Amino acid sequence: MAPRNPFRPTFGIVPEVVAGRSGTVAQVSLALDEGAGSPYRFTLISGARGSGKTVLLNLLEKEARARGWTPLRVTAAGTMLGKLTQTDLPKLLAEHSPNAHRTQVTGGSLPGLGSLSVTRTQRYPYQESIHSLLREAVTTLDARGGGLFLSLDELQSASPEHLHTLTDAIQDVVRDELPIALTVAGLPFEIAELLDHPGTTFLRRAVPVPLTALPQAEVEATLRDTALRGNKHFNDEAARTAAKATQGYPYLVQLLGSVAWALADKEITPATIDTALPLVIERMGLQVHAPALRGVPEREREYLLHMAGGTRPMPTGEIAAAMKIPANQQSTYRRRLIERGLIAPAGYGRVDFALPYLEEYLRGVEGD
Repeated sequence: MAPRNPFRPTFGIVPEVVAGRSGTVAQVSLALDEGAGSPYRFTLISGARGSGKTVLLNLLEKEARARGWTPLRVTAAGTMLGKLTQTDLPKLLAEHSPNAHRTQVTGGSLPGLGSLSVTRTQRYPYQESIHSLLREAVTTLDARGGGLFLSLDELQSASPEHLHTLTDAIQDVVRDELPIALTVAGLPFEIAELLDHPGTTFLRRAVPVPLTALPQAEVEATLRDTALRGNKHFNDEAARTAAKATQGYPYLVQLLGSVAWALADKEITPATIDTALPLVIERMGLQVHAPALRGVPEREREYLLHMAGGTRPMPTGEIAAAMKIPANQQSTYRRRLIERGLIAPAGYGRVDFALPYLEEYLRGVEGD
């Protein structure tokens, strides 16, 4: 039987070998054991597409489960609160609460008295809310020695009003020092816009976890270890060349590794990387660059095109001159593009691309 490709260039799937996220996992793990008040019980993960946000969420859920906590994924959509109150939390309580089933006398008979029927009604009936259900769920899990670990991906898709309601319910539980944790993830620009909303104060206090480039040494080790699981190996030069080509971008580590593994027989060489790289860059354009540029306003896109046509890193003054705009307007575009995760500061008065091979993609688009 032929060996299976061990690399996983698919968004949201945990790679067989994960690089560079052990520090965050360790901090959150410690926070779950520390008790109420530990800051890493509430984290805000931000990063560009392909930076490993969903993978990190999956790792944190796995760690929470290993520590006796119950993970619950919150859907960042218009149905978020309804799904929590009508499906997710009731299902959790049905599985874990000793009071999930209630016995009610509705009929029967007594010796000498004949049939008996009793109906019990609540004198003060009430409808369960996110506040009451969340508290009951956490209290139930606490009694079993655990806690509730909430995770929310694609934060930018959530309604600010729904987020306010959810976080208000979480704060209510936190005030009583009950075991609850929340980790959320999203794109930098959309997160920045969402946190400006007055209803997201609680999230502003969460520990920020920006996902930055992976160290080259960790990338090399990840490429080597993963390839060996598929009975192939990188030689030393190929590992260095490939690691440098990924620029520390997690998705690119899996993508380049996957293509190189598929092209090689037993040994992955520098020639393999040279053959793989054009194919990888083309896929990056389709899967990362095009979606990242979707919705970018025309003037911000023009800013990027001027960067692609100049030297790297590029002085912001040159961009302003090329666009014929004042410095303060340039600063506005610069800030927005940084928040979108498309560019990054590169020394005083200079910027560079934040996504690998975005410059090549823009040049290709401009050429077309």
